[in-house]
Amino acid sequence: MTIAARFAAAFLIVAFTALSIVRTTVPPRPMPATAPTTDFSADRALQHVEQIARAPHGMGTAEHDRVRDYIVAQLRLLGLEPRIQTTTAVGTRYRESGLVQNILVRLPGRDAGGKAVLIAVHYDGVEAGPAAADDGAGSAAVLETLRALRARQAPLAHDVIALFTDGEESGLIGAAAFVREDPWARDVAIALNFEARGTSGRSYMFETGPGNLDAVRVLRTADDAVTAGSVFSTIYRTLNNDTDLSELALLDIPALNFAFADGVERYHTSHDDLAHLNRGSLQHHGMQMLALAAAFADVALPRPRTGDAVFFDLPLIGLAVYPQWLAAPFAVLLLLFAGVVVRRPRRGVIAAAGVMLAAVAVSGLLASQVRLSGPAAWSGLFAAAVAIVTIGLNLAAYFAARKRWNDDVYAGAVLVWVVLSIAASFASPGVSYLFTWPALLAVIALRTRHIAAHSATAAFTLTLLAGFAYTVTAVMLGVFGPGAIALAALTALITWLVAPVLERAVRTTREAALIAGAGLVLAVVGFATVRPSADHPVRTGLVYAENADTAGAWLGVGNIRDDWTRSALPSATRGPAWTRMVAGGAGMIGRSVPRADLGRPTVTVLGDTTAAGSRVLVLRLTAPSGTTGLVIRARNAKVLRASIDGRLIDTTRFRQSSAEWRTEFWNVPERGTVVSLTLPAGSALTLDLTAWRPGLPAAVSVPPRPAQFVASQSGDISVVYARTVLVK
Repeated sequence: MTIAARFAAAFLIVAFTALSIVRTTVPPRPMPATAPTTDFSADRALQHVEQIARAPHGMGTAEHDRVRDYIVAQLRLLGLEPRIQTTTAVGTRYRESGLVQNILVRLPGRDAGGKAVLIAVHYDGVEAGPAAADDGAGSAAVLETLRALRARQAPLAHDVIALFTDGEESGLIGAAAFVREDPWARDVAIALNFEARGTSGRSYMFETGPGNLDAVRVLRTADDAVTAGSVFSTIYRTLNNDTDLSELALLDIPALNFAFADGVERYHTSHDDLAHLNRGSLQHHGMQMLALAAAFADVALPRPRTGDAVFFDLPLIGLAVYPQWLAAPFAVLLLLFAGVVVRRPRRGVIAAAGVMLAAVAVSGLLASQVRLSGPAAWSGLFAAAVAIVTIGLNLAAYFAARKRWNDDVYAGAVLVWVVLSIAASFASPGVSYLFTWPALLAVIALRTRHIAAHSATAAFTLTLLAGFAYTVTAVMLGVFGPGAIALAALTALITWLVAPVLERAVRTTREAALIAGAGLVLAVVGFATVRPSADHPVRTGLVYAENADTAGAWLGVGNIRDDWTRSALPSATRGPAWTRMVAGGAGMIGRSVPRADLGRPTVTVLGDTTAAGSRVLVLRLTAPSGTTGLVIRARNAKVLRASIDGRLIDTTRFRQSSAEWRTEFWNVPERGTVVSLTLPAGSALTLDLTAWRPGLPAAVSVPPRPAQFVASQSGDISVVYARTVLVK
């Protein structure tokens, strides 16, 4: 084997791996403000992000209302007539409720007032950060998309409804209120939801509604802008994760969900700001939003009912789509074709397949021992280290098997891929394409035994799967636990399938061992260089708590995990027993601090009746001025039914069940909220109320956060706890 041939083989592997990772992670170039008026421009949209993300704007804050008014004003400048849906919302996924202010606007089509396309984003954010990406980018993209649609010479066939939900970060309650109460919800024929779980990267289409074949076919109109795969929607349906689309799903309509997810270290932190938002990610959001809003609004609505699809995107080709029911026949044809090629599997083929499976299992087992946290858990450097070590180990196993069974080894590898294709096609068709098409090319290569066929197999397999493996690990799951296991297992499988090309570049077991060693060296470099920084921060948050019924106050956390928190809580001790109502578990760890006297949440009994074996309590709950959230816990009695402001709480779709009745009411109005609880007759009730607000009292002093430490989720908050006992 010449040096040139070895170099060519190595170049093919590295080049197509890099191409795959780049095409699945790097967003498109942002368009300038001078772009044609009918196009989407990230720079134009960024002007809206600058206004939306000036400061944190969680529910119940003055900044929240400023953002609401800004969006409404911009919609009016476009010549549209927005309205605000103000109502008490009750979530169906989580134990959350609140007073929401959804912003709705309708861009009329030629069939005005009929079926419509819904574009949904949320304009609220978490209390810790300005929410430039989540979901300032989505809100700004809608404003720019509506402007671009208005700039077109002719209106679309159907209306486009833009929904800026409130309370997404508070349990999806704004979307729940839209579905439950707003008359426009009945007009929606297709829903497009746009989210963010980081501050950069491509905007993946990661979730669909049921029967997605028709919707995904229309998605193809976005051409090569789309990054999508049925594997993502298949997996997402099994996870306990939600966006507003989880509430919109109750409309039983086709739906597509988009999000960019790189830079997850900054998600829900004070660094989700304008400085860290990738303009290309905003552009990718908007390109797809504009293309799909126009595409769906110019075809027949409602859309036809279809089954699910298998789909995946490829360079130059775009989105490949076919009905999911074809996955099984394709896999069976692949099996028959493989049978023709292999004919009678020799003992060596079966033995080699066993060696391969053992190597894949060992790779996954070793990866399960990877213990990374903080920035390291999302580092591409550590993902590369795991992958390179896995390649070296599996190549060594491949070479060892080759010494005994020669060409039967690759036939055994192909057999494993064919079996995986069959299993996936019947058990989870949306995942099947990951195995079926690489296996088909491998069978052809096995038949021809020509390096050109093996090179084509390697090029296609790496293009399809290398970026997917990187994305699942370094972007979505992290380089630890399930993410590391998935990366190692998939890398091992790929290594065996592209081995005929790899072994032209790596010739001996010793060289394979050197590759594994290089991966270990890369890991050492990672441990020496990947540290918390302003771009890869450590999450923090403190809680000031006082009990309305006792003296004193407490500053603490549930657990101390970082140096800054340790410096803010010197000589920390376990807090009073009542702090368990604030922090859960064993309570708070921290220190005593001066009391701020935040006021007391109150309970007023409006009604207390007993009939048909039930006690019905009607209570008005109020909170001190400045409160943004009120946690309500009913203890020592079984709650049979409950409603808030006359809206029944439906627990049938809750993600988690609980023996304790609990809800959190956001954006508490001055008049309070009315809660009705039905208990067994004769029950006494203990009601625990925890009212909280962003920030710490002025009298509480903590050291400034260095750049590598950021406020996360709710950030620093102040809470007051009170207990009320309602006797029989």
